[in-house]
Amino acid sequence: MRSIPIVFLVLLLASPATFAADADALIRDGEAKIQAGELDAAVTVLREAVAADQTSALARLRLGGALLMKQDYSGAIEQFRETVRLDPNSANAFVGMSVAYLHSARYDLARASLDEAIRIDPDKRKEAEPLLAYIDRASARTDPASGEPAPQH
Repeated sequence: MRSIPIVFLVLLLASPATFAADADALIRDGEAKIQAGELDAAVTVLREAVAADQTSALARLRLGGALLMKQDYSGAIEQFRETVRLDPNSANAFVGMSVAYLHSARYDLARASLDEAIRIDPDKRKEAEPLLAYIDRASARTDPASGEPAPQH
């Protein structure tokens, strides 16, 4: 019985910096697993990073990216939204969210997310232009049954 209070004491005395350092190491491990193509392992490690530091926008961003690569679009969107909640100026989270929405055929949200990424970081416009054009074409093809093309943005 005495070991239980000691464990709690250790947890209480552990500084947030300790948890952040653990999260940083887990993020690096997750990134390495993504690079190696080990997506399932990357997701597992990055979920651990999020659990270790729930305030880490980077952990959420990397987890969202890994889920996007696994084609878990709803999971990716959830993580990118959390990234934006933690860091509203994360242009990369908005880009990832845009791609996830695009693959979910939610073209209006894909466009809005990409527009927000460009607003935050205007340097992203050049690389985003082909994606914007694709979103606009896809949106025009799937406009409601009126038979009229969707309005261009």
